[in-house]
Amino acid sequence: MSRTPPQTLPTDRPRPCPVFDAMALASIVIPTYNQAAYLPACVDRCLFQTHPELEIIIVDGGSTDATKAYLDALPGHIATAAAEPVVRMDADGQVVRERVLTYPQNRRLSIVRFETDIGPTRTYNEGLARATGEYCTFIPGDDLPYPHMIEELAAALARSGADFAYADQDVLEDDGRIYRRMTFPEFDMKACLAEWYHLGVCRLYRRRLHETVGLMDEAYTSANDYDHYLRFAMAGATFVHVPRVLYGVRRHGPARPTGQHTPTRYANLLAESCRLATRAREFLDSKDTAAP
Repeated sequence: MSRTPPQTLPTDRPRPCPVFDAMALASIVIPTYNQAAYLPACVDRCLFQTHPELEIIIVDGGSTDATKAYLDALPGHIATAAAEPVVRMDADGQVVRERVLTYPQNRRLSIVRFETDIGPTRTYNEGLARATGEYCTFIPGDDLPYPHMIEELAAALARSGADFAYADQDVLEDDGRIYRRMTFPEFDMKACLAEWYHLGVCRLYRRRLHETVGLMDEAYTSANDYDHYLRFAMAGATFVHVPRVLYGVRRHGPARPTGQHTPTRYANLLAESCRLATRAREFLDSKDTAAP
């Protein structure tokens, strides 16, 4: 997907209704590629989000591991998985158990599969293009969103009327232990996009931004989100920071270089990020020059 020219959001956008906005449908895109060891936990964390209205779109970008078998079985597993917890003791002193379905049954689930590797950014775009919610985000298949992520970010968007909400995050080891905690600044384009990318990966935004700015630029294979959200900001989108830890991003550690953490891709991530920080600085400089 080629880079689109800078666009500007309309100034007559409708004012949000806080009560309706907070409950509106949110789309979660889960892009995955050879993440069978992590994907089930990620999907469960999305299915069990506390936000009531969720659309979950899983995009397999051509996995060659056990991902396909997991995805084939997933709809049936969600529909039938059950437990029999103790619910009471009856009048005769007997323990009574009742069968309950394990998963929420009110989620909209779509699974998109590709037979060959289509690359990370196209994998994201295939999901984002199918999103229908008022809100939208993507969560890579090896990460762990915390239970209230969507609910709290949607509430922040509803309260503030902002276009994009982001929160703080933990960096996790593969065994779930916390490697470090990342807190981000209140939004300022210089601090969050021109000095470096400081929005993190815990985010939710209004899907209508796609109508003006488009989807991700597939020329970026690593810093695709940095480019996307920089274009949001350049078009006039408004941002709100939620000072809560709502997400766990996996580090994988030096002994398990996968995905963005492979040496080649990490070097590319740094190179692309430097180009984007430069673009953000040039944009801010041009605004300063144009100011009376």
